[in-house]
Amino acid sequence: MRLQDIYTQPGERRVIRTALACLALGMGFLAGCQGSSLPAERPTLAVLPFEARDAREETRDLADHLTKRFRTILATGAEVRVTESGSAMHPSLAGLSLAEKAQILGADYLLAGTLGRKEGRLRLALQVLDTSGEERWHETFESPLLYQAQLQEWALEALWPQLPLDAQGLEVAKGLVAHCHYPDDAMAILTLARTGRRGGGPASLAMVATADIEAGLLHLAQSEFYFRQLETLPEPQQPVIERLAVRSLGRAAASCPEHPDVELLRLLNTGELPLTAENAARYLARHPNSADLYLAVAEFYAAAASDRQARAHAREAALLDPLGEATRCRASALLEQAGDASLECP
Repeated sequence: MRLQDIYTQPGERRVIRTALACLALGMGFLAGCQGSSLPAERPTLAVLPFEARDAREETRDLADHLTKRFRTILATGAEVRVTESGSAMHPSLAGLSLAEKAQILGADYLLAGTLGRKEGRLRLALQVLDTSGEERWHETFESPLLYQAQLQEWALEALWPQLPLDAQGLEVAKGLVAHCHYPDDAMAILTLARTGRRGGGPASLAMVATADIEAGLLHLAQSEFYFRQLETLPEPQQPVIERLAVRSLGRAAASCPEHPDVELLRLLNTGELPLTAENAARYLARHPNSADLYLAVAEFYAAAASDRQARAHAREAALLDPLGEATRCRASALLEQAGDASLECP
């Protein structure tokens, strides 16, 4: 029996035709949504450098580490554009008022903090400010020096409702603090390792829960460092450094396979994860606040002569890293190629 013989009544055929038409419309709508990875409008948050309340180098290192830790944790959510650390901590912002910093960074919210150490305890004070520099919220958290993960969890629980973040993302954020795959800034990990080598002892490395996690994140830091060196090295040296980078990244993946930066570094620096029109939106959803990834996607669309997509993603990269010269120059070149000369290369 043929399929068309099963339904012989005109009414039944009309029902089938209508259902198929609706299905086709629905599939077309979904395909359109999946094919579009244009950045969504969202408020901007800048995490300013946390200030050390004493002169000890270990406290300054730890304040820097916490600044970058909070930035990378908050940056895992797509609801808020979280400014890259290089811009939020740029030396040119020193001495400016909070309102001036917010204006230069294009920030709707500023997160600022201070960190102090006294008698084996940490005291972390956080505040959220608006674009005019006015305080919207502040709270202080204390813990023993060796309980820094708990301190971060308490701070996140209090901070989360003060920002336009998805409430369900809080548990994910706390998990990123507690487990091996939490995101972290590579240079911050190297800073902690350097502090430990200076004789700071295990207390200064208390952010890292186990030796395996420490090794994994140190390997991740090394791989990021090597990849960044590739652009500036003489061509004969590049293959050697690239092998070191890939080897370090492999060791990081073995220690912390779920760490999001493992995927991001592979995506941006190796051929293991090719970028396509089908997966661009998916990768951006997993790494919604990486200026480098937005630039890579913009370059992909520019090569495909999709000027609208290229312009949108290049602009988003510039918004994420407004004081990053390399970012702005790459974004400016992409915009100019797509017929938009509105962004200048510094």
